[in-house]
Amino acid sequence: MAFVYLIFSLMAFAQTDAQLEKLIASNPDNVHARLRLAEIRLSQNKFKEVVELLNPYTDQLKGDGIRALAFAYSNLKDHANEVRVLTMMANRDEENYEWHMLLAHAYLKQANLTTDLERHESLITSGIQRLRRVLKLQPRYKPAFDLLLKTFLQQKTHNEARELLLEGIKHFGERPELYRELCRIDSNDGFIVQAIENCSKSIELSPNYPDHYVYLIQSLLDKKDQKDDVKAERLAVKAAKMFPKSEFVQWAAGTLFFRKKNYAVSSRYFKAAVKAKSDSARSHFGLAQSLYESGNEAQALNHFIAACKGDPTVGDTFHTAASRLKQKGNKELGSKYSVAAHNCR
Repeated sequence: MAFVYLIFSLMAFAQTDAQLEKLIASNPDNVHARLRLAEIRLSQNKFKEVVELLNPYTDQLKGDGIRALAFAYSNLKDHANEVRVLTMMANRDEENYEWHMLLAHAYLKQANLTTDLERHESLITSGIQRLRRVLKLQPRYKPAFDLLLKTFLQQKTHNEARELLLEGIKHFGERPELYRELCRIDSNDGFIVQAIENCSKSIELSPNYPDHYVYLIQSLLDKKDQKDDVKAERLAVKAAKMFPKSEFVQWAAGTLFFRKKNYAVSSRYFKAAVKAKSDSARSHFGLAQSLYESGNEAQALNHFIAACKGDPTVGDTFHTAASRLKQKGNKELGSKYSVAAHNCR
């Protein structure tokens, strides 16, 4: 979320640039004139001039002036000074959640431009602390919630994200996007029972969203229970029919049937996945393996090559496929596989 600083309209100014400059020249400590001229300079994108006008007077600036100065520093990518001036204001007005929100943004912007890992993590932590402060002051302030959740997910701190999502459901209700995220991270993190519960709820809330069907299928299979295995298969077939243009769903259905060694069926789903997304390395790889295992090695070759373009790690499987062909006596095709596998980088 882009947090917009307040910039006043030039229509509010009685003085011209020249008049304001003259006032400042005759009285350098005229903070009111400095602020008005700084607002004009902001509208002209003259951010260095804004800093020159306002920075020496941060002790006298009120909210509007600090916002203007912070906005100028932000546009100059000088986030360290943006943090500095916003921290001053946040300390002056500790119960005003807006200052903490602006400061959180500044910390995170600075972190994104910091290459030193330790410093980067420190800045992220500072941003998170400020966002938590915002939510303590305003528990239902959705922009702070969204930015904090985004930060947790980017940092892959799923435990914190999970706790925040549960808090979000309490404050904002059973919103579909919250359950979708819970479903995804629970499934990927192996919280099987929670994933099945949250993915089922997510599907109930937004049945036309394809991805959570895949996460539910994966979680049912992870239980390694025969009844749940049957449920997963039925759900995969249902989802594939519902979402023919979803590469993720078609790939998941293909993967399920490939594991069951039903290569003819898995080939059909992987073909649909490739049709849905022609540059999907995983779907080309699944189709290549399915075709290969079903005896269509010649057709599989081009899909192995396509998979390699997007994911060179499939090269080992490609080399093994070449060796198997040569062992079976199909040296000509095996040689083609070997050459293609060698070029898989």
